[in-house]
Amino acid sequence: MDDLQHIGYSREVIEFVAVAKEFCGYLENIEEEEVHSFLSKMQKFIPLIYLKGSLLPHCESDSMGLVEDRVTEEDYNLLHARLNQLLGEHDEYLEVFDEAMQYSETPVVNTISEKLADIYQDLKNFICAYRGGMVEVIEEALWQLNNNFELYWGKACAGVLRAIHAAVYKVADSNEAL
Repeated sequence: MDDLQHIGYSREVIEFVAVAKEFCGYLENIEEEEVHSFLSKMQKFIPLIYLKGSLLPHCESDSMGLVEDRVTEEDYNLLHARLNQLLGEHDEYLEVFDEAMQYSETPVVNTISEKLADIYQDLKNFICAYRGGMVEVIEEALWQLNNNFELYWGKACAGVLRAIHAAVYKVADSNEAL
């Protein structure tokens, strides 16, 4: 099979890569960002990422172990801290769909910064593997991305969007009061 006919070069995957690359690049350069502008951009990015992730073709991978995580724990923690600092009082939210909620008498508190860092980690790892251009690596990375979408970052997108929506309008209302 011609490599360009591979599932990794399908329109859906290429469109996902473009959106994921834009999202990751934006998060990597938020030093001078203002909270309302940031939240407004996330309000648009998150549904698009979820949509593009849900449209990815499914594939199986015979090659396991070819893809290594490129986002280190240090990278993750640094991004999480920058996001937490930017979001400040708007970072925390109550999560009602967390599986731990059914066993808890107290609310489960999550943070937008952690969910965005989680999404970033899976997307950045995929982009780095994809960039190499090796069909076997792309196939495994796509399999991992789909699996993680179902189990982790798809859920993170769905949950954090409610929190971002609430924060966008809370920040907008507080700006109008000034």
